[in-house]
Amino acid sequence: MPNGLSRSLAAVIVSAFASFGCPVAVAADLTLSGFGTVGYARSPDQDLKYLRYIDDQGTFKTDSLIGIQAEAQFDSKWGATVQAVASAPRTRDEGHEAKVRWAFLSFRPDNEWLIRVGRVRPPVLINTQNAEVGVTYDQLRLPAEVYSLSPVYDFDGAALTKTWALASTELSLDAYWGKTNVKYRFHSQGEPLQPYFPERVTVKGLVLSHTAGTLLLRGGAHHATVKTAGPDLIPETLSPVPVTGPPPIGGTLYVPTGFKPEFDFTVLTLGADFHFNGWRLTAEYAQRSVPDVKIAFASKAGYATLARQAGKWTPYITYARLLSDSDVREVYQGINGTPVPLAVQGPPLFVPANAHRLFTDGISVYDQYSTMLGASYSFSATSKLKFEWMRTHVGLASSLVDGEVHNKSFNVFSVSYSVAF
Repeated sequence: MPNGLSRSLAAVIVSAFASFGCPVAVAADLTLSGFGTVGYARSPDQDLKYLRYIDDQGTFKTDSLIGIQAEAQFDSKWGATVQAVASAPRTRDEGHEAKVRWAFLSFRPDNEWLIRVGRVRPPVLINTQNAEVGVTYDQLRLPAEVYSLSPVYDFDGAALTKTWALASTELSLDAYWGKTNVKYRFHSQGEPLQPYFPERVTVKGLVLSHTAGTLLLRGGAHHATVKTAGPDLIPETLSPVPVTGPPPIGGTLYVPTGFKPEFDFTVLTLGADFHFNGWRLTAEYAQRSVPDVKIAFASKAGYATLARQAGKWTPYITYARLLSDSDVREVYQGINGTPVPLAVQGPPLFVPANAHRLFTDGISVYDQYSTMLGASYSFSATSKLKFEWMRTHVGLASSLVDGEVHNKSFNVFSVSYSVAF
């Protein structure tokens, strides 16, 4: 690496860790790598937006990104990593943004222990840590039904990894704790709402991984506390209030109740990845439990992908399912199907006629399944072209879709090209 570039990268690393209050020396041994994806997706048969951007006009924003990573090795035990990614923004629907995803100091006293402090990403799911490096997996897009488990997986804190190297297997335990700021996005059935709400999230968890040859097993237990970052409070549910009079003058008005500044939730994850005779089977399951908020994102999700390598081609089929808990679906269905009584639409309350629809837009409800047929073509170990046809059916509703999609299906056609360098 040229000396000028080494000094420039060292300055970037020092600047990144200075923002965390971590004094570091300029490293002499630096490595630089990068990755990128150019992806196009289009849903030709529905007037909606899936995953924020995919519609009948087509978009490059869902899958396209470019990243660069610098790693510094201070000595045999101490190191540092900085990774920045430019992509569609996480906090708005317009434009682009470049953000530091990773920025951590690492200490490895021996082969069994690894300590990281800074901005880190734990191995929550099988492809969480390499999700943005498209050449590392064959699916064009990791199933949103499961990988939308969290809006972000990076946090500022610490992670500890303990590894046991056994006779023919390897066992590792990851423990992590940290905080991050997110802007949670609610879906819209067509109303001009502000879809992002700032939140402060504290996370902690344990992930156990077992590797034996071509088999990887992984399970994790995670806990998070979500606090509002602004003046808004989080309602526990939407309660029915009777309005005197015959319909449509009277009826039922739903109002937010049980406001609180924070709530807790837990997540359980299980995954398996198995290679055998050119075949590859990958399956993952995730369950979110939110006991104190009935209109939150309590849900169960899973997918299975079967792939077969044939030369440079790897065709695959994936089935994915995401379903909110019954309590969440019942609240959503009751409110969305109830008109606002005319008696409260006038003075003195002036409740808008679309109030119930606005309220249900704020409920994180999911009821969808997808089938993906695709193939990847590997030009090399660092270059991969992918094609995919996905058909998604939405039952009651889905917070991954903007638009009216009750009991509808839609197709998404995608192509992407990923590289690593």
